[in-house]
Amino acid sequence: MIFGAGINQIELIREAKSLNIRTVVVDPQEDPPGKVEADIYCQVNGSDYKATKEIALKYNVDGIVTGQMEKPMSLMASLANDLGYIFHTPEVVERTLDKWLMKLAFMEGSVPCAKGILLNTREALDKEIVAGLSYPMVIKPRDAFSSRGVYKVNSFEDLKYYRGESESYASNGDVIIEEFIEGKEYSVESVTWQGVTTIIQYTEKVITPYPNTVEMGHIQPANLTESQKESIREVVFAGIDALGIDNSASHAEVMLISGGVKIIEIGARLGGDFIASYLTRSSTGISMDRAAVQIALGYKPDLKVTASRYSLIRYVELPVGRTVTEIKSLERLNNIKGVVFAWVFINKGEVVEPISHSALRPACYLIEAD
Repeated sequence: MIFGAGINQIELIREAKSLNIRTVVVDPQEDPPGKVEADIYCQVNGSDYKATKEIALKYNVDGIVTGQMEKPMSLMASLANDLGYIFHTPEVVERTLDKWLMKLAFMEGSVPCAKGILLNTREALDKEIVAGLSYPMVIKPRDAFSSRGVYKVNSFEDLKYYRGESESYASNGDVIIEEFIEGKEYSVESVTWQGVTTIIQYTEKVITPYPNTVEMGHIQPANLTESQKESIREVVFAGIDALGIDNSASHAEVMLISGGVKIIEIGARLGGDFIASYLTRSSTGISMDRAAVQIALGYKPDLKVTASRYSLIRYVELPVGRTVTEIKSLERLNNIKGVVFAWVFINKGEVVEPISHSALRPACYLIEAD
């Protein structure tokens, strides 16, 4: 059973089918892009546990998997707990979705991370609360995603100004305030199978200017020395162990700083932004989607490197305030040698907004080259 039939899950569905596995795809949308790829498609509300379980039993589902998203993970953990599928425990899912519980796990496991505090929605914000931290700082929702509500702040006035917006993206209004780590940010794509973690690729990030921290591009392989890779590897392995991630792909975000590495967070899932589905496959030849399906069914994942290329995904910026009057075919672009994938997210008639979080990026293209 594959959770999600959006553009991010199409390759996951295709990889399952290439292994001669029947796909039962569930999604809340009536007609998502991946619907035509599914052997069996079921429209079901993303929070409807009873209906999802009935579908799993009806079609004798042997395993469950999702790609590049976190929304269904709590439901999937409960389903796995009830029906014996290979998936994270509810406790692991909670630790990886709740950024404060994640930070506590890192600190308990002596994994280097930013020092921070939790501010719940009922607490007054005063200077004494953040006295143990120094500016600049970062404020972010306790449990949001896609860079929503994440801001760099340079003063107490900034902190007060951005608190309301950051709170609006948290499910219960709680926010985390933490020290700002100065350095260069990378992500690490990994697969853990029976307690052994394999790093598939190191990814270099391109982000918006502060105060936002929206990812506008990813490059593989990252321009790192072997010594830097080793330092990152040690911290990522420690973070995965601290969170209890096993039999899963993971997407870790780290900051390379003067004198070492600090972990930002780890997603117990395939990396988003098409990193797992296209970018990593282009640079290494490894399909992390295929590996995720194999793990879900109890098979050792195929992690053999068959390529050594550079790959890049770049998100497009358009003039803010302009209205989209026409969207032309991408066929000519997709036929250019080296273009792997391109997509337009904005629709005709929409007004271009400032890119304050990932969902507001209007389009992207992904290319590969020797």
